[in-house]
Amino acid sequence: MNVVFKMALHTEILMLCLHVFTTRGVHIMNTVSTPNSGQGISSRRTHDIMKYSTDINKYNLDLGGMTSLMYEVKACKDAFVLLSNSDVKNSSKPLYEIQFGNSFNKKSRILYRINDSLDVGSRYMQYINSLNILNCNMYLPFWISWAGGKISYGTGLVVDENMLDSWISTNQFAVKGIEVYTSFSETGDWKIHIEVSDKFAGRFDSCSMVNHMADMVVVDDIQCPSHIECATRCGLFKICMGYNFNSALNRCEVLAFGAEIVTDIPHHIEAGWTFYSKCYNGNTACLGCYF
Repeated sequence: MNVVFKMALHTEILMLCLHVFTTRGVHIMNTVSTPNSGQGISSRRTHDIMKYSTDINKYNLDLGGMTSLMYEVKACKDAFVLLSNSDVKNSSKPLYEIQFGNSFNKKSRILYRINDSLDVGSRYMQYINSLNILNCNMYLPFWISWAGGKISYGTGLVVDENMLDSWISTNQFAVKGIEVYTSFSETGDWKIHIEVSDKFAGRFDSCSMVNHMADMVVVDDIQCPSHIECATRCGLFKICMGYNFNSALNRCEVLAFGAEIVTDIPHHIEAGWTFYSKCYNGNTACLGCYF
C-alpha cells in the first residue's frame, strides 16, 4: 500500500465557533493490495499475526466509533479481516477474525482469540459452508458487523442484509484497529469503505493548495472578509468537508462531497484561490491532503 502522509500543517486556522447539524456521514474508499503472507499464516496458528496484516486506515481517521465495515475483495481464497483491540498492531490484544474462502474456497469462519498464546482455551472458531464465495477475477462485496458484541457477516454492501453467520461474544471489546491480509499462497485486492467520524478537530489545512480550487458541491457561496468567518461557516455544516477562499474577492465557497463514496477530491488551478480541508482526529487526518 503506497501512502504519503502530509503531517505538516502549512496553513492552520482554529475555528472559533462550531455547531454541527446531523446528516448522513461521508464514506471514503481506501484501496489496498495484500500479498501472500505465507503458508499457514492465520490468527489460529500465528502468534504475531498483525506483523503480516495491512492496516486499512491510511487516512489516520478515528475508527473508535465504527461498528461495521463494508468492502469489496478480489481473491481466489483465504481473505482475512482482523478486528483488533489494538491500534498499534499489538497481536497480544483480543481480536476477532473473519475469513472468507477457507478450505480452498469452500467455507467461511469467525474466530475469536483473547490473546496470542494460541492455547485451545484462548480462542473460539465457528465455520459455515460457503462454496465459491470468493472470485479470482472479480470484486465481490461483503459486510461485517460487531455492534453490541454480536459478530456477524454477509454478502452485499448493506449491513444486516444477506447475513451468512453470526456469533455473540460474551467477552466483547472495543475495536480500535482494522486490518486485512491474504495467505496460503493467495494475494488480494480490496476496496474498503470507511465512514468519516464526526470528530472534527476545529482546524483546517490548506494542503499546499494555494492557487487551487476544489471542484466539489458548493453548498454556500458568501462574501467573507476573513478565513475565520469562512471556517466558522463551514463548521456549521456536518456535510462541509472544506472551503475555497479568495482574500482579494472576499469570497468563500463552502464545499461538500457530492457522492456517497468518495475516491477523489478534484481540483483545478485558479489564481488567488486556496482550498482548505477539514481535519479530524486531532489535526492529523485532513482528508483533502490525501487524495
